[in-house]
Amino acid sequence: MENSFIGNTMNMDTSFDDAKLTGTFNLTYTVTLPDEQLDPLVHYHDCFELVFYVSADIQAYIDETHYHLVSKDVLIIPPRKMHKIIYPEHQNYVRYVLYFTPDHIERFFDPDMASKAVHLFKDRPYRKVSLSVPEYMRINNLFKNMYEHRRALTAHNLALLNAYSALILQELYLIFDRRPSLPPETGEMSPVDQVLKYINAHYSEPIALETLAEEFYLNKSYLCRLFHKTMGISIINYLQHKRILEAQQLLLNSSRSIIDISMECGFSNIQHFYRVFKKVTALTPAEYKNHHSAIKPSQK
Repeated sequence: MENSFIGNTMNMDTSFDDAKLTGTFNLTYTVTLPDEQLDPLVHYHDCFELVFYVSADIQAYIDETHYHLVSKDVLIIPPRKMHKIIYPEHQNYVRYVLYFTPDHIERFFDPDMASKAVHLFKDRPYRKVSLSVPEYMRINNLFKNMYEHRRALTAHNLALLNAYSALILQELYLIFDRRPSLPPETGEMSPVDQVLKYINAHYSEPIALETLAEEFYLNKSYLCRLFHKTMGISIINYLQHKRILEAQQLLLNSSRSIIDISMECGFSNIQHFYRVFKKVTALTPAEYKNHHSAIKPSQK
């Protein structure tokens, strides 16, 4: 069961969707029972996603980085990062999820701390922190109190919700700042991890299934089946969505032409770029840029 406040929860009905956020933050509390099975979708959001695991033993991917997440872990997913949570079967799975924008940090942190917090949450290479018992108790109490106040939403409660969200982010900023920012040393990467890393490094170049199979000394059919079983999406679809995500960034943050952007993101054919872009976003590149340019002022 899932509950939310201040508008709807983030839209995850499709594999890749620009998440919509009402205001500058949102909170959900979800309990997945053993007889429930959630659909593990590869997706991204336009905002930060902070997941606090009360009870879990799951796997997750953010871009090419693989995380094993258990109770008392916190995961921060920056805006526009492709990620997938692989949900457990026949297990209880309990978590709070706080969605927030950089504007939300800037509203409740002093200016110097706000810029450091945005940088830490956005650019930290390793995005998981395992909490100590005292840290877990503090963060859990904040989330519980915050969630209780959302039950009867009033102007006063909204002020409290803002305050609780600021306290959670400030606590986690200090915790993340004290922890190592690089991933721990792990054993040999799985074939799926290797493919994800390769795509994220080489998406702007021509990539064929044969290329990947040769790169990792695996049968092409086996590699495709393994990737789809793990990620729930084909290698080609993942590659296309990665390229479109990068193209979206360039459309919104550069003055390059659409043709130049399509080539920079690995599309050798402009018509193919238009077809894939519209399939992923339901908009043409020009419509996407105009739409997001029009809504930007209202988000500040």
